[in-house]
Parts: sequence; C-alpha cells; structure tokens
Amino acid sequence: MKCRHGVLAIAINLLLMGNVQANDPFAELDQAVSEMSADHSEEFNQWYAQHIEEFNQWQMANLEKWDKQKNNALNTWGDTNTDSQDVLVVYDAQQGSRTVIDLEKGEIRISYKLPEKTASTPAKETAAEVAKIDQVIAKNSALLNEMGIDTPKVTAKQVEVKAIAPAQAELEKVKQEIKDQTDRQMSQLDIYVEQDEQPMMTDAQKDALLARQKQIMKQNEAKRLQQMEQNFAQTQVKFQRSSSRMVEYTSSIPKSAVSDRAKNYMPYIYAESDKHELPAPLVLAIMHTESHFNPKAKSHVPAYGLMQIVPTTAGHDVNKLFRGKDKPMKPSELYNPKINIETGTAYLKILEGRYLRGIENEESATYAVIAAYNTGSGNVAKAFGERSVRAAINKINTMTPNQVYHHLMANLPYEETRNYLEKVNKRMQTYQQHETYSMI
Repeated sequence: MKCRHGVLAIAINLLLMGNVQANDPFAELDQAVSEMSADHSEEFNQWYAQHIEEFNQWQMANLEKWDKQKNNALNTWGDTNTDSQDVLVVYDAQQGSRTVIDLEKGEIRISYKLPEKTASTPAKETAAEVAKIDQVIAKNSALLNEMGIDTPKVTAKQVEVKAIAPAQAELEKVKQEIKDQTDRQMSQLDIYVEQDEQPMMTDAQKDALLARQKQIMKQNEAKRLQQMEQNFAQTQVKFQRSSSRMVEYTSSIPKSAVSDRAKNYMPYIYAESDKHELPAPLVLAIMHTESHFNPKAKSHVPAYGLMQIVPTTAGHDVNKLFRGKDKPMKPSELYNPKINIETGTAYLKILEGRYLRGIENEESATYAVIAAYNTGSGNVAKAFGERSVRAAINKINTMTPNQVYHHLMANLPYEETRNYLEKVNKRMQTYQQHETYSMI
C-alpha cells in the first residue's frame, strides 16, 4: 500500500519548517502529521480519506484473489475448496490429484479426475485406485505428520467414483462465506480507523468516511454474489454436458490430531500467557478458532498464522506498543509460531489493558476482549449503544457477566463476530475443564 506516501507534500512542507529531521522524511512521517496545525486540516482530511480508501481497496484486492481461486476450484473439481484458515489444499500435477485437509470438518479428501475416455464408466481396478491414493498420501506424509495426522490406511470402501456435479449446498456455503467476509472487512476497517487516531477529523467526518467505504463494500458484496451465482450455473451446465467423473477417497481425521498440534505450541502459550497475565484457556480457544493450530493458516483478510494476525491492524499495534516499531508486521514473521503467539497474546493484553481497561469483572472483561479481538473495541462499545468505549465500560460494570455475554451476542454489529464469540467461549470452557489441555 502507498497510503503514507500520499501525504508527502505535507510532510516535506513541515520538514522545511523544521518540524522533523530531513534525513529520513518517511520514517518521521507520523510525527510530521501529528504536528500539523489547523491550517493543514482540510488538506490532511483529503489525504486521510484517500488513506482509508487505499486500505479498503487493498482488502478488496485480496477478496478478488479469493474469488478467482474459488472459481478455479469450481471449474475443475465442482466445489470451492481452497486454502483458508480452516482448510489446506495440496495439488500434485504429476498425479493430477488434489488433497483437501479440512480441519474444521475433521476430514481428508483426496481426488483425481478420470480421463474423458473412461469418465462414463466406473473404475474397474479398485486395487489400482487404492494404490494411486496411497502414492498421493505418501507424498503428503510430512504435511500430514505436521498436522498431527498418522498416515491413513486406505481401503477400497473409502474410495468411490463419482460424478463431478456442483451441489446447491456448495453455492449456499460460498455465498455465506462472502457475506461473512464483508463483515470481517468492515470490522478490519473499523479497527484500522480506531487505532489510527486523527484529532483533525470530527466524529461526523469519520462517520461519513466510514459510511462511504462500507457502502462500497456492500456494493462489492452484491457484485461478488451475483458473479458467483453466474459462475456456479455455468459450471453446472459444463459438467452436465461432459459427464465428468473423479475418484475420491475420504477419511476422518482423528480427534486427537487437534491436541497433537496444540501440544507443539504449549511452551510458547504458557510463557506468553504468564508474561501477560492472561488465562491459557483463552489463548488456546482463540488459537483453536482462528487456525485449528495450523501455523501456515492464511485467510482472505489476509491474516496469518496460528492466531490469525492482520499485519496492518493487530500486527502494527503490537509493533508500536510493545516493540517500539511504528510499522506493520511482515507475513514471514507471522508464519513463525513463536512470533505469532507472542504477537497474538500481546494484542490480547493491549485490548484488555489499554482499549478495554476498567472492566471490573474478569469474566465480563474476557467476553469483551474476545469480541474485540475479532472486531475492535469500538464495535464492542457500539454493542452497548455507545460511541465511547469508556461509556460502554461504565454500562458493562452495572451488568453481570451473563448479561454482558448475552448483550454482546444480541447486539454486536456483525454476525461474523457474534458467531466468533460463541465459538471461542465454548472452546474456552472446554479448555478450562482440562488443566493439562490434553482434551480438545
């Protein structure tokens, strides 16, 4: 993104006035902006509007990539399985196969398309099909082991020849994903603006700016939904005419695989939760919900790694407040489990001790922090009918923890966040019941 470069003219003017050192204008840009006088407010507001627009465009560019990946999967395999924080997809060009490791469903699916000349009849040699699946599994053995999955033993009963036919349920699933993505996109914009305090803008100006960008997001959502429906209909016709078939193997992932993955990171989780005085079950529940303990997880936002850190929001905040670096984090850093857990727990502490400081009941504070991890403290305040987080905290302190939870579930602005709070809370309660966290 080039958002900071858009205010170069203002910064240089200030540099010439002696407000910042001229040897590295971009490194000192934040100081330059903060020292601008009221005379610069109109010019600044124009830049800031562009700054926010560029952030939104960056998010939409990532959604466009996601749509292309979904459509490619749909046109090839008749479904929309692609890499996400819940799913790993591995292609093998040599075998012409695809392996889907669905951590949310707890399922492995290995598929390969039959040649057109044999597509109209079932495969005759079951042993040959099993052998080919075994070859694919052997190639993926290192990844399966990393995911805590023992090498599956393939049986003929687990292998079937099936028509490639996009199901209506697949369309409904991806449409819901698009709607959830818009919610998350709006949440990230709210967090971005919330963390980037700009005293030169009035609340009304900020509201108008956010409203314009959110209208663009909803228009983009409508366009994406329409395009997905068209692509789905075209793909249905395509496969009906070709009668394409594929061989598919399906196997359940043992429930123990989740705890096996979690065990790899327990030393970091204990160390960071102790350092920040956070309950380990909270960190575990968030990590479980965000990535299912997959260190390579990447979402459409994009967010990265075990605790799904967004480099430009949570990552930037932790860099600024804990590391003394006023810049976003790099994806390569966030794929490092130690750094990711360090960053995620530090961000939870920022939410608890800075943005939501003053909530008297520990359980109530935890509910607010979970919601804010997904959508920002400003949207937690909105759930209580307040613009000010401080005013919302005053209301929270008059309520029981149970009342706080149900109020958040009923009033958080985005459905995606309400679902998130429910998932994390349930998992946190499970972890609290098992002190060794061996049961997931």
